[in-house]
Amino acid sequence: MGSSLLVLLLWYIFPIIVFLASDYIVTIFKLKQRFNLKTPDITVPFLIVGMHEISKSISSFSILPYFLLTILLLGIGVVVFQTYRYREIMYGRFFKMFWRLTFLLSVLVYFALIVASIISLF
Repeated sequence: MGSSLLVLLLWYIFPIIVFLASDYIVTIFKLKQRFNLKTPDITVPFLIVGMHEISKSISSFSILPYFLLTILLLGIGVVVFQTYRYREIMYGRFFKMFWRLTFLLSVLVYFALIVASIISLF
């Protein structure tokens, strides 16, 4: 039980480590100037892996398929919003908005899983 608790604690601090490491990578390789990439853009895939691991540790299934379905619905929502608002879909604007909203959703779901994990420990 002790080693599984240690691994779970590692997943709790994982987003902070990934965010700091991503910020370091963006700064060192000047990704913002070259490709207009920011720290949240790099962090999303790592948060998705973390969500998968935490959800497997607190239940018998992974939240990953449901999260991917939610991301697909988010993409549809962004397309509908941009079509209504701008009367056109600009791919650059779409992908930027979609990916940044995916980051926000990932952070919210990740921290909700952390809270659920802490509650399940007691």
